[in-house]
Amino acid sequence: MSVPTFFKKTYSSLAQRRYKLFSPRGQSFIELALVLPVLLLLLLGVVEVAIFIGRYLDVLDLTREAARFASGSDPFPDGDPSPPGKTCDPGFYHFYYSTACIFSPPAGSATCRLNDPFCNGLNPFILLNPETDDVVISVYTVAGHAVTDQWPAGGGYWALSDHDEDTAHNGNWQRNCQGDVVRTAPNFTADFVTAGVDNPASPSSKGYVAVEMYYCYRQVLNLPIFTQFVPNPIQIHAYTIMSNPAAQPSPTPRLP
Repeated sequence: MSVPTFFKKTYSSLAQRRYKLFSPRGQSFIELALVLPVLLLLLLGVVEVAIFIGRYLDVLDLTREAARFASGSDPFPDGDPSPPGKTCDPGFYHFYYSTACIFSPPAGSATCRLNDPFCNGLNPFILLNPETDDVVISVYTVAGHAVTDQWPAGGGYWALSDHDEDTAHNGNWQRNCQGDVVRTAPNFTADFVTAGVDNPASPSSKGYVAVEMYYCYRQVLNLPIFTQFVPNPIQIHAYTIMSNPAAQPSPTPRLP
């Protein structure tokens, strides 16, 4: 018994539709639609991480430049930790403030305000927020492979947030970017320098200068799926320590 032509055509049409619906090509589109958002998030995450690493390297380079400047300078003529009329202009010199000036924008930069005293540095990429960011500078005198003095005297460290124009936010280095106190001492302490920096094979008497920067990095893409797991902003902490011959032990007592 032969099948009528009408049923043959109907069956053929249904088979073709079924093939189109369940063909490998259609399945590929469905898989792409499911995987594409995940791939996009991964790509954006890689971009955010790359920007973060770039900012960290910028901060690290700035601490190196500041420590290099301080290593060839004398920290002891400066009795006043916050002298009047402080500025980053070449005509003014104060060991701690002038070292911190390395972190200021270059002269003529768009980020410098009119008559801004904190301007004339080497930092064209990062704008310091006086409410959250900070620069900490410490000088150490080592005798007999042990730290005998830490400068400036009385505290052992100098923080930019304590000597800038913003008097409402001091001690920024002690807090994270959310305002919580997370540390009571800078990364470099007398014990840390004695145990982790000083080399017993080196001369027993020497001087060091340490420069630290605490910078709150805000995510550029600000993806909600990442901010649920990673604080935004997140703190970048970089530091550099170098020798400072002027801080070596002296037979003449130094004034505090």
